[in-house]
Amino acid sequence: MRTLYTEDEIARRVDEMAQQMARELPKDFLLAPVLTGAFIFAADLLRALYKYGSDPHVDFVQLSSYAGARSSSGVVTLLKDFSVDIEGKTVLLLDDVLDTGRSLHFGKGMIEDRGATAVKTCVLVKKLTGHADDLICDYIGFEAGADDFLVGYGMDDDGRKRGAPILGAMQD
Repeated sequence: MRTLYTEDEIARRVDEMAQQMARELPKDFLLAPVLTGAFIFAADLLRALYKYGSDPHVDFVQLSSYAGARSSSGVVTLLKDFSVDIEGKTVLLLDDVLDTGRSLHFGKGMIEDRGATAVKTCVLVKKLTGHADDLICDYIGFEAGADDFLVGYGMDDDGRKRGAPILGAMQD
């Protein structure tokens, strides 16, 4: 595994993002992490937001387009729906990686269809694939190469490497 971003670099960037979000988002927004890859990012971001005066509600959604493979199947499946009513709320949809954009498009559309006042999007990493150029992401932590298969900091290789405190890329 090749290290792309260290634990300290990730902590600094998450802190910077939290400061920006605390300035820009209403105090009562809903933080909506996409499981499973974004759970560590979400936990660190939530603690950093609290430090800067934001205390959002949290509810998880689980989407899948990989199904254990290293590339997207092209089909997004809803595995766990929201537990709370999102009508009239500002929702920050938080995902681990922006690759094809299918999951973020699907999640954002679902939230809009349910009557959210505003939907903002945030990803820890945007892969430079060119596939999701039409999707405006409000908050981006880092960038990675189009061919990098990302692991660590919640992202996995068929269930492994999620707990690595760094953001890495698998090597062939």
